[in-house]
Amino acid sequence: MTIRKPMGIILGIVLAVVLGGILFGISISTPRYIGPVSDHFDGKEFHNYPDANGQPVESKGFREVIGWLLNREKTEPWDGYHDDPPGPKPADRVEGDSVRVTFINHSTVLLQFDGLNVITDPVYYDHVGPVQFAGIKRNRPPGIRFEDLPKIDVLLLSHNHWDHLDIETVQKLCKRDSPKVFCTLGVKQFLEQKGCRNVTEMDWHQSTPFNDSTTIHCVPAQHFSGRGLLDRHATLWAGFIIDSKLVGKLYFVGDTGYGPFLKKIGEKFGPLRLALIPIGAFKPKWFMSPIHCSPDQAVEIHKDVQSQQSIAIHFGTFPMADDGEREPVTVLDSTLRAQGIDSARFRALRNGEHVDL
Repeated sequence: MTIRKPMGIILGIVLAVVLGGILFGISISTPRYIGPVSDHFDGKEFHNYPDANGQPVESKGFREVIGWLLNREKTEPWDGYHDDPPGPKPADRVEGDSVRVTFINHSTVLLQFDGLNVITDPVYYDHVGPVQFAGIKRNRPPGIRFEDLPKIDVLLLSHNHWDHLDIETVQKLCKRDSPKVFCTLGVKQFLEQKGCRNVTEMDWHQSTPFNDSTTIHCVPAQHFSGRGLLDRHATLWAGFIIDSKLVGKLYFVGDTGYGPFLKKIGEKFGPLRLALIPIGAFKPKWFMSPIHCSPDQAVEIHKDVQSQQSIAIHFGTFPMADDGEREPVTVLDSTLRAQGIDSARFRALRNGEHVDL
């Protein structure tokens, strides 16, 4: 009895923890999209376009996730927290045909042009995940303080992963500025449940005017979605092209692996004045390549979409994969040199740094 009783207590605790985890995973799942079947939606789940060989492209499942987590091979360690000072306060507006690009962190970029302020996938909280104390902790602060952000007119959300849809930040922006929010199919209901208004959800190959001179195009990406146990592939993932009559086309690639759909985007919309292209969280490649492009593939995207100027995103803030803190930028620079591409045409900015195009 003295042995069975402690074992029973331990077993009960384990079962309670497992059950609690399952219930929590269910509770944070977002609503499923309900709509007509398409070439990337089967009526229940979204899926990627086939690869160059016509084969399906899927993110890895639970078994592969556990295998990766138990056998991680980090190329180089990440440094400790960088308490970098914030960048200068951005201008309230940028007028005329110039484009100011301010890299804030991860996939958060402020685009200013023609009197408009656009922000992509804004993430300002210290951790990304279902609970702040247990998510992936940022390695450096956002490059622009939230209170220094100018009034945001347009908010672009590429998908609902925690490191791209930081709902607390989105709620703060919606409350402060009432921006026009463009998101992917299925995400609108979640945003409206959280108090966001003026939300337009879009499908791949759909275009929506913002004003008389600016149109938003939703374009394919190669990734997946989900925030809990029951909503994997339940909402869409995408990139966005801002099509301005005054400044040209600005492409926010979002989160993506490399695929033949990218060249088709270039054929339809190119040349592009700007492309924001992810370069990080690419190792191990056997696990990450379906959903995250590597830096050398990012250079191929730069060429495929006919980008005149590219800016790197999705690196240096959250240690999400096995590549080192500086490895994505190092590989990007070496790839550009090897291909004879001017490094000024594909830049990795510091948090808070801006360039004018």
